[in-house]
Amino acid sequence: MTLSQQIIRVLPIAIAIAGFLLARYIYTKKKKKEKLVCLLDSDCDAVVRSQYSTFLGAPLEIWGMGYFALIALFFLSFIFLPQLNSFFFQIIIFAVTFTSCLFSLYLASIQIILIKQWCMWCLISTILNVLLFGAIVFTSPLNIKGLVINIINKLIS
Repeated sequence: MTLSQQIIRVLPIAIAIAGFLLARYIYTKKKKKEKLVCLLDSDCDAVVRSQYSTFLGAPLEIWGMGYFALIALFFLSFIFLPQLNSFFFQIIIFAVTFTSCLFSLYLASIQIILIKQWCMWCLISTILNVLLFGAIVFTSPLNIKGLVINIINKLIS
């Protein structure tokens, strides 16, 4: 396996770990009631403590930790148990990361349109979500072209 192939295999894991650590950082700061430092000359706390900081009753950072951990575990399992890298799991990962990416972009728009404040940490999380989706689409065995071909083949057969 070449170096570039090895990087491709671990890239989604590295991004997911970074996302998990970021969500954990926000969670810890909120739990300790410590102020988040924002280098954007904005109020991160206004964002992470707003009415939009929960989803289905749970803080978004809990959802983020769970999501990023799930993605890291999925890709680790593909390395150690390659038989799990099936079409079914590829579709699940694609759907979950696509949904998360859209949700992150929605939350970024909430910051500017409704809250009128930016959170640097939340924007980094959005960037990580977009990068993760991009890594899954373009660098993993799951790619747009392959996905479309697989779906067409499944529908035809």
